[in-house]
Amino acid sequence: MQEDEYARALFDQQNKTIENDPNALYADTMREEKITNIIAQISPDNLLNEIEHRIRGEKKNHYTQEWERISPKSKPISEELVANFISFLGAVLNQNTSLSNFSAGEINNIMEIIIDWVKNDLTDNDITYGIQGRYMEMERIANIICLTCFTVLKRAQNGLEAGRMWKSLRVSETMGQPKKKGLMDAMKFW
Repeated sequence: MQEDEYARALFDQQNKTIENDPNALYADTMREEKITNIIAQISPDNLLNEIEHRIRGEKKNHYTQEWERISPKSKPISEELVANFISFLGAVLNQNTSLSNFSAGEINNIMEIIIDWVKNDLTDNDITYGIQGRYMEMERIANIICLTCFTVLKRAQNGLEAGRMWKSLRVSETMGQPKKKGLMDAMKFW
């Protein structure tokens, strides 16, 4: 019983030290910002949103943060094409994919499936999508899809992305514990 009370008192004291230590609070805040930034970068929703705009022929204005047409003269892209590709990509570009541990062979197999699907969908539905004979437009869309998928899969090769994320989430064992003073610190009078 006394051991439990002692352990609880020690735990409470350590938590008070952490709560009152501005360095620990700053480190916690910085770690949370870093984690938020990493999660935003690998967020499938953000990636799919960006791909959707790029398929439509839009670019992001970095000053206004708004998406704008690259060329006002270009024909609009079929909403059916956009919906089909975003639906397909939702199955490929997700948290499970980016945090996986794929080998190079597995990435090649997945990319082969993606390339075949993109090629078949664009050629089979070219009339429906209104892109018949617009080979540069087909190639532009195919490159957006394939390069983005390849990049996400490469980040997942050998668990690279998952490893980075878990390293950023790792809590330092020394956080919140008073820093040990060395000989030079003991000799300082100011």
